[in-house]
Amino acid sequence: MTGRKHLLAVGLVTVSAFFSAMPGLGTGSAAIAAEQADVQAQGMAALQVFLAAAVVGTPQAFDPVLAPEYQIERADGSGLDKEGYLKSNLPKFAAMPEVSNVKVTGTGDILVVRYEITLDATRNGKRVQRHAPRLTVFRKQGDSWLVVAHANFATLEK
Repeated sequence: MTGRKHLLAVGLVTVSAFFSAMPGLGTGSAAIAAEQADVQAQGMAALQVFLAAAVVGTPQAFDPVLAPEYQIERADGSGLDKEGYLKSNLPKFAAMPEVSNVKVTGTGDILVVRYEITLDATRNGKRVQRHAPRLTVFRKQGDSWLVVAHANFATLEK
């Protein structure tokens, strides 16, 4: 082997060894797909716990699923922190709402879930838009996912 070809071969072996030693690299698209499926499953499970609190609709149901730093922002520009939210006229769903178009992203102890909800509900005596997008951010604490922030884009009837 000539000197130049030898250097090229050594370089290729070194680069190959480097990438195969890196966690997650070289494992193929199956590992990436499995990780994405796990993030999706965790996001869906966290979302179901949050929505179940809305079915109960009491401060006692919401308190354990909301992080201390929780904030909500609504389509009308109103917003609350956790303390204000728990003292407010909390939503109460008659049944688990229909959830669609779910997109979950996350890394480590953070999940971001973008989705749409279809439900019949009122807030402060006004009908809530039946189908509207939502965005919920979760933070892992122990074995639980807590809601850090929630954006509700449903408008109210005029």
